[in-house]
Amino acid sequence: YLGRPGLTSERFVASPFGVGGRMYRTGDLVRWRSDGNLEFVGRADDQVKVRGFRIELGEIESVLLSHVSVARVAVVAREDEPGDVRLVAYVVGEGVEPDVLRTYAGVSLPEYMVPSVVVVLDELPLTVNGKLDRRALPVPEVVGGGVVRRGARSAREEVVVGLFEEVLGVSGVGVDDDFFALSGHSLLAIRLVSRVRSVLGVDLAIRQVFDTPTVAGLCAALDVSSGVSGGVSVVVPRPARVPLSYAQQRLWFLNTLEGPNPTYNVPLALRLTGALDRDALAAALRDLTDRHESLRTVFAEDEQGPHQVVRPADAVPGTLTVVPTSEEDLQSALGEAVRYGFDLKTDLPLRVTLFELADDTHVLLLLVHHIAGDGWSLPLIARDLSVGYRARVGGARPELRALPVQYADYSLWQRDVL
Repeated sequence: YLGRPGLTSERFVASPFGVGGRMYRTGDLVRWRSDGNLEFVGRADDQVKVRGFRIELGEIESVLLSHVSVARVAVVAREDEPGDVRLVAYVVGEGVEPDVLRTYAGVSLPEYMVPSVVVVLDELPLTVNGKLDRRALPVPEVVGGGVVRRGARSAREEVVVGLFEEVLGVSGVGVDDDFFALSGHSLLAIRLVSRVRSVLGVDLAIRQVFDTPTVAGLCAALDVSSGVSGGVSVVVPRPARVPLSYAQQRLWFLNTLEGPNPTYNVPLALRLTGALDRDALAAALRDLTDRHESLRTVFAEDEQGPHQVVRPADAVPGTLTVVPTSEEDLQSALGEAVRYGFDLKTDLPLRVTLFELADDTHVLLLLVHHIAGDGWSLPLIARDLSVGYRARVGGARPELRALPVQYADYSLWQRDVL
């Protein structure tokens, strides 16, 4: 590729069949059969990771295409909100009912592979080369369309409507709207249960959200159970040696067994336009790691096994790694950066890289290892970083409420209870 060395090195790779040979990476996935033939399996760019699951988009498309009403379909993973990746199916056909199609898909596919949203189009947008133009696919409108919805009839329903809208990131929710039809999924259902417990002080089983996934249904169930939660205190005295949670222990074991690798990296790339105060950004990053202990935790091992070591806030490097690049090479530069392999024994689970495209254009990459964060964490990290940056630009410290607990407290509580 003329003048694009990054893309050239990404697409033209060393051949394993001869010294000095080069091969072109087409993006096709094939199976090398015993008879020497190559069997086409699919496209590498059709495999995505959503909520921790690796998903073949082509498998979902095949199921949807088997429906009698569907003529053409394209399934993509969209991240319209930072950290919230959802499957969206764009379909062309006669008399397609989105809810019916999602139910149909759920018969053959596991829950995590059922598209959160089905968008009906007259035609799929194509490029001049006749390929799907993913950039031209419209942002799905989850709630809208002029449908008359029944409003809240009680204070409790009004609160739960607000929690639906908060968790799903939509507006105009009615008491009869299905949580999962509004692009909800199991992880968001867990978040909803947590918010109900926090705001209303009542216990709600996750199973109940699946059984009665509407505001009206959930409130009726809450009226029957009336289970007031007494709350659980997870703040206990910190011992010198803090154990890992069960989830952390699994990830630590895999990291120890396989060695540093990018399998469990959780990236967040933010495009920044306008004048950038790098000193303020570096200070905001220090504020971020100061606030969240898990971002400055390493995982040491002794004769008793692995344990958490929370580094002091002032021990975290305050320098910002800046990498000059161009728009043409940005994707390959980001791709290389997100493939970093964390050594959990020595590396902090957060790496920050600032890619400089121009004086007024930057891309900030936050790379978090899954042992310290997940898809839910990214919006919170982005929010706290934004608050910190705005404050630091103005010469002040960010005003954020102190966190009542840290993840280490949860680990101690979990080990004590379970």
